Amino acid sequence: MMRKFRYLLPLLFLGFTANAQSDTLQAFNQQQADTLKTGMLVLGGWAILNILVGGFKLTKATRSRKFYFQMNLYWNIVNLIIAGAALYGIISGDPATQSLMQSLKLHVWYKKILYLNVGLDVAYIILGAYLKERSVTSAKTEQMLGWGQAVVLQGVFLFLLDLVLVVLLEFSADRLFSLVPQT
Repeated sequence: MMRKFRYLLPLLFLGFTANAQSDTLQAFNQQQADTLKTGMLVLGGWAILNILVGGFKLTKATRSRKFYFQMNLYWNIVNLIIAGAALYGIISGDPATQSLMQSLKLHVWYKKILYLNVGLDVAYIILGAYLKERSVTSAKTEQMLGWGQAVVLQGVFLFLLDLVLVVLLEFSADRLFSLVPQT
């Protein structure tokens, strides 16, 4: 009778291995979702802070500061929409139900988006510096200076946020890739 069950032992071991891999995959997916959720909460908090402070200061500001707070207000309305949409997508997904292939595709997609954002952030900083420089010779000196300062500030913040997120995703990638079966 024991001989019959002896052949089932390897199957039982494979079941435990698959379950352990599934638990590790679920833990990775949850950690990645938590990292991105935290990033979007930081972005949303930054946006709300800029909207509230900028909106209040805009009513009292003059000259280039008026344009600075104006640009921060507009910029952070967009940031708030992006953070809200991203949070909705992250929260509405269930990391526990993702297969290894789905997790790999999603991880690579997140990293592509973040690398693209890092490049855009550098472009924002350059654009802001250009606007500040252009303010020296422009008829709209105050507007160019205020907008330039705001775009540099927002670009630096977004650069730091996106860089931290991409480093965290890159740092955790080995855990995900170790789950891929070697042939």
